[in-house]
Amino acid sequence: MKIAVIGAGIVGISSANWLKKYGQDVTLYDMNDPGSQASYGNAGTYAKYANIPTNSSSYFYLFPYLLLNKNSPLFISLKRLNETFPWIIKYLSNCRNEKVNHTVQHLTTLLSHMDDGYEDLFNEANVENYISRESIMYGWSTKLFFNAAKRDFSKREETGVKITTLSRDDISDLEPNINNIFYKGALFEGSYFAKNPIKVSEALMKLFIKKGGKFKKEKVISIKKTETNQINIKTSSGESLHDRVVITSGVWSNDLLKHIGDKVPLEAERGYHLVNPELKNIVKRPISWQERGTYFTPMSDGLRTGGIVEFGALNETKNERVLNFLNRALKEVFPSADLPQKTWVGFRPSVPDSLPVIGQSPKNPYIYYNFGHQHIGWSLGGISGKLVAQQICANNTDLDLSPYSVKRFKL
Repeated sequence: MKIAVIGAGIVGISSANWLKKYGQDVTLYDMNDPGSQASYGNAGTYAKYANIPTNSSSYFYLFPYLLLNKNSPLFISLKRLNETFPWIIKYLSNCRNEKVNHTVQHLTTLLSHMDDGYEDLFNEANVENYISRESIMYGWSTKLFFNAAKRDFSKREETGVKITTLSRDDISDLEPNINNIFYKGALFEGSYFAKNPIKVSEALMKLFIKKGGKFKKEKVISIKKTETNQINIKTSSGESLHDRVVITSGVWSNDLLKHIGDKVPLEAERGYHLVNPELKNIVKRPISWQERGTYFTPMSDGLRTGGIVEFGALNETKNERVLNFLNRALKEVFPSADLPQKTWVGFRPSVPDSLPVIGQSPKNPYIYYNFGHQHIGWSLGGISGKLVAQQICANNTDLDLSPYSVKRFKL
C-alpha cells in the first residue's frame, strides 16, 4: 500500500519506520524539519513509570493553589482564557476517581510495552550513543507533596519499573553536585533518557530513508477521499494519492481533522527549556523537582532545565514570567548557574483525559490517528507507531486500541 504519514515528530517517525518494517510504501510529510518541534525540546526521558496523569484525583483540589502560587508550574494566558476555559473544565472533570483510574489503567498498558516499540528501531538505527541508561530521579522538597506522591508508587510499578525511595543523604550520594533542597526522592529503575533527542530523531529518520521511505518538507493543506477510495493529499507543492493516511501532527492535527469530520478537544500545552553549557555533566541523570514541575537533564550541549505547563498562544513568543520561573528553580538547585545561553518553547498536544488518540477514524476507514500524547510522546512514540502499523497492515494489534479511539469524544 501507498501510505502517507503526516507529521515528523517522534510519533510520526516511529509510525513511518514501523510501516516500512511491514513492507509498505511510505511518504512522511511535515512543514518543519523532522524532530524539530516538541520532540526536540522535551526532557528526553523514557518515562516508563509515567502512568499517573497530571489531572490526578488530587489535582482538582490543588488547582486553586497551582493557579495562584508564584512557585506553581502552571501558567494561563488571560488573553486566551475564553478559548482555553472550556478545555480546562473538561480537564478538571477528568479528575474524578473513576476517570483517573481509567486513564491510569490504559496508560499502564501502553507504558508497559514502551520498550517493545523502540528496541528494534533503536538497534537498527544504532542510537545507543545518544542514550544514557541511568535511571530518572524525582525529588520532593516538602513532606506533604512526597507523601501524596508516594500513594501512587505501587500503581507506577505496574508498568514494570522498580521504585527506590531515597533519603536526603541518598540523593546527595547519587548526585553530590546539586544543592540538596529535597526532603525525599525516588529512583525509577527501568527508565532512561536521551542525551541528545534531535540526534535520536535524525538517526531514526536515516533508518526510514535507508529502508526506502520518502520525506517531503511540505505543509499538508487538505485531505479528501476520492471516488476510488483513495486519499488525495494536497500540499503546498502539489497533490498525490495514497491508499492510507496516518495523522501524527501533534497540536496541528485538528487542522486536518476538520477535513475528515472527526473532532477532538485538543489543546496546546506550551513547554519551555533553558540550556546552560557550563553545567554540562554536573549530574548523571534527569532530576525532576516535582513541586516546581521542572526537569534538569544532562544533555550533550549542557544542562537542560525544562517543564511547566502554559496555556497560551500557538506561537513562539516566549513568556518572560515562565523563563524567570525556570531560572529561579535552576538557581535553587544549581547555585553556580550562569544565565542560560539558549531558551526554547514548544507545544505539547493534550486532550482532557490524558490519553493519546490512536487508531482508525470512524468517519473514514482509510485514515488513522496517532497524536495527543501530552507529556509522554517521547516515551510512547515507538509503541503507538507500532500499534498503528499493525492495525493498518494486519488488522490485528498487540493491544486493544478501543480505549484510545477518537470515538470516546462526544462533541
